[in-house]
Amino acid sequence: MKSNILIGLAVLAFMVSSCATEDIDPGAAANNELSGEWFVHYDHNFYGPDPFQVGYTRILTSTTASQSASELIVTDEDNFWSYRVKARMDIQSKAFGSPDTLISYVDGYDIKVLVRNGRIFEDAITTAAGVVTDSIYFEIWFEDLEDATGFTSDTLFVSGYRRTGFTEDEH
Repeated sequence: MKSNILIGLAVLAFMVSSCATEDIDPGAAANNELSGEWFVHYDHNFYGPDPFQVGYTRILTSTTASQSASELIVTDEDNFWSYRVKARMDIQSKAFGSPDTLISYVDGYDIKVLVRNGRIFEDAITTAAGVVTDSIYFEIWFEDLEDATGFTSDTLFVSGYRRTGFTEDEH
């Protein structure tokens, strides 16, 4: 009986020690500086600010599953046009975009998207809550944007700021 208890304790000790893992550093992702939650608005060259009357909407920029140092996921999570694309990025200049069209990864809405001239500016804006935070800007083209605006090769200008968490800055 005593030997069964000792064997059981040895097995339990082995199981506990085999579960030990390395501490994960969530800040170690390859493009963590460009990843974030943003409140943005979409403007148009001809129709002016917020032509679709949606105000600020939330988008996300995030690392890829492989934590690629050259790809950034940009998605609006169905808050405006339903897009999710992987764009090229340069961490040093905080720039992102693609010279070629990208295929959106939204199920049931396979459209071509073009993200150009994307840039994140550190500490560039003071929000309504008085917080200094990062700003984001990019130009976006959707394959079906012409249907909504009537202009061929039309582009929307997207700009906004990193979410601060303060109530005054929420949209």
